[in-house]
Amino acid sequence: MGIAGIGALASLAIYRNYFIALALLALAYSFVVALRKKYRAGTLSLRNYRFGRDDIILLGTTLLVAWAILFPNIRGVTVGQAGASYDGRGSVEKVDSNGKKVTLKHQEIKGLMPAMTMEFPVKSPEILQGVRGGDKVHFVFSSQGADFVVEKIVKEE
Repeated sequence: MGIAGIGALASLAIYRNYFIALALLALAYSFVVALRKKYRAGTLSLRNYRFGRDDIILLGTTLLVAWAILFPNIRGVTVGQAGASYDGRGSVEKVDSNGKKVTLKHQEIKGLMPAMTMEFPVKSPEILQGVRGGDKVHFVFSSQGADFVVEKIVKEE
């Protein structure tokens, strides 16, 4: 599944709370089944408890799910509402017209992300016309799946 799978799941961000609840329910069920299996086998004891292959897989899965749930908070970025637009101010670090990307060093976006330097895809290459590294800009971007896409850039005087 890998990074691409996690990115695909992130595109369903509006359903994030439902996915979290479902993942926690599935993990709780897995723990109950694993403990019941050990209880029936008579190996459920703190003194002689041994981690088997199933226990290690369950622990690894639990850590991955916890990481996926906490990932947006670890990065300091909250999940944007699908289709919502946000305003930002900052400076252009790099323009990649061929790749339709712009790297912006922006100020804090209230309620969404702290000040940082990040690369944004742009809606169309025409947005980047006349924009160069070092320009101070005001920009508008929106959340589209797992990415934030710049829709408009205006140079500031």
